[in-house]
Amino acid sequence: MVVALHMAFYLGSLLYVCAGALSLTYLWKGDSRVLQHGVRLIWGGIACLIAMFAIRWALYGRVPLTTLSDSLSLFLILSGALMVFITRRHNVSTLLSFYLAPLAVVGLVNAAIAHRYLTEAPMLLQRAPLVVHVGLAFLAYSLFFAAGMTSAAYLCHMSHIKHHRTTWLTRRMPSLQELDMMLSRLLLYAYPLFVLTLAQGLVWAWLDPSPLGPQWWLAPKVLLSFVMVLFYACAVHLRFAGMLRGPKLSYLVLFGFAVLLVLYVGLSLFGLRGYHFWSGQA
Repeated sequence: MVVALHMAFYLGSLLYVCAGALSLTYLWKGDSRVLQHGVRLIWGGIACLIAMFAIRWALYGRVPLTTLSDSLSLFLILSGALMVFITRRHNVSTLLSFYLAPLAVVGLVNAAIAHRYLTEAPMLLQRAPLVVHVGLAFLAYSLFFAAGMTSAAYLCHMSHIKHHRTTWLTRRMPSLQELDMMLSRLLLYAYPLFVLTLAQGLVWAWLDPSPLGPQWWLAPKVLLSFVMVLFYACAVHLRFAGMLRGPKLSYLVLFGFAVLLVLYVGLSLFGLRGYHFWSGQA
C-alpha cells in the first residue's frame, strides 16, 4: 500500500503541474482547447490526491489532515474543484490561465517536501467537529486563494487597458466590472465562512482545552487566524461601504493573501503551527 500511496500522490502532483504548464501554453498560443485539457488534468489530479488520502487513512486508521503535505494536498483538491466551478461559464474560462499556474506551483512545492510526511502517521483528530473545522478552514483558504488570483487577473487586465494593449487575452477576459464583482463575491463567501470556522474552533477549544494545552490561544496558527479575520474584515467592510474597490481592492487582496500564505507555509516548515497542540498524543 505504501507504493500505491506514493504513486497516487506523485501522479496527482504531476497532473497539477502539467495543468499549470498547459495554462501557460494557453497564454502563449490562445488555444481554448488547451484549457479544456487542463481541466481534465485537474480532475485527474483531484482523483489521485483523494486516493492518496484514502490510502493514508487505511494505513493509519486516522483522518490524514495534520501534516503540512496533507494540508497542501487538501488545499489543492478544494482549490482545483473550486477553480473549475468558478470558470465553468464560457465568458470567464480565461481566468483558468491565472488559477492553474499558481496551483501547479503549490503542487510542485508539495511534491518536493512530501517525502518527509507521506509515511508519517497523522496525529489524532479526536472528534468529528474538529475534522469539520479543518475542512471548512481549507475551503475558506481556497476561496481566499481564488480571490487573490482574481485580483491578479484584474490588475493584469487593467494594465493592458491602461497601456492600450489590445490582445486576444484582453478580448476574452471578463470586463473590469465583472472581475470586481467576482472578487467581491468571493470575499463575501470566504470571510463569513472563515469567521464561522474560527468561532467553531474557539468553542471547541473552550469546551475541551485538554488536547491543546492551557495556552492554546498563543499558538502562532491561532494568532495568524485572528490576523486573517481582521485583514479580510477590513477588506470586506471597506468594499461594501464603497471606500475600496477596483484596483485598490485588488492590490490589497493580492498582497494580503501572498503575505498570509508565506506566513502559513513558513510556520509549517519551521514547526511553529502548533503550541501544545495534540500534546502527549501520538
